[in-house]
Amino acid sequence: MPYSRYINLSFAIAGLIGWVILLKLTGQIFDSFEITDTVLFTGIKVSQVIAAVIALGASIYAFRRADVQTWAGEVAVELSKVTWPSWGETKQHTLVVIVFSLIMASIIGGFDLFWKWVTDQILL
Repeated sequence: MPYSRYINLSFAIAGLIGWVILLKLTGQIFDSFEITDTVLFTGIKVSQVIAAVIALGASIYAFRRADVQTWAGEVAVELSKVTWPSWGETKQHTLVVIVFSLIMASIIGGFDLFWKWVTDQILL
């Protein structure tokens, strides 16, 4: 498969993201159940090791499943068909979004000020 390098990298990145999320989750669980989070090595806590083991296990499990590999390969093939915008187009589209957002924020802010004035006139 021509995209296997990218697919393998995506599994590694997904594992790292899972580990970061699980770090917070296991820390919260230890805090909520008032479990002492013992330090094993220099600065490494039990909750961090548990999070790493779960994330690594989930990544390896997903990597070894044939259906997940097939799905990841299909995603890579479809992403290779995408026509990505150039840097100039990206800057231009970003500028359009920023200007449009400022215009809409101004319109909504104007409505908000108008209706505030109307309600102040009615209530006072």
